[in-house]
Amino acid sequence: MTKNINSFQEQFLDELVKQAGFSPDEAVLIKDDIRPILQERIMLFIYRELDDEGVNMVTTLLEQEKYDELTEYLNTVILNFDNFMMEIYAQFEDEYLDYFDK
Repeated sequence: MTKNINSFQEQFLDELVKQAGFSPDEAVLIKDDIRPILQERIMLFIYRELDDEGVNMVTTLLEQEKYDELTEYLNTVILNFDNFMMEIYAQFEDEYLDYFDK
């Protein structure tokens, strides 16, 4: 998954809006709305795992748009980074779909 986080995220969002029952036309707008929420949640979980030095490193790499280096770094500082990320996505999916079941 960490090889190409952006394409994974887009596939995840495609599947999520489909499961929530949105039409393809609605899906584009909905994805634009939920993408920043998902990304913010991911960053909050990541920052919770890091010390001040790690937060500074991640912030620097993000500002420089060095996403491959960021992924490499996170793989070294967060144990089982792929599993860590999958748990965030799974929790987001559960909460999002639960909202539509009510």
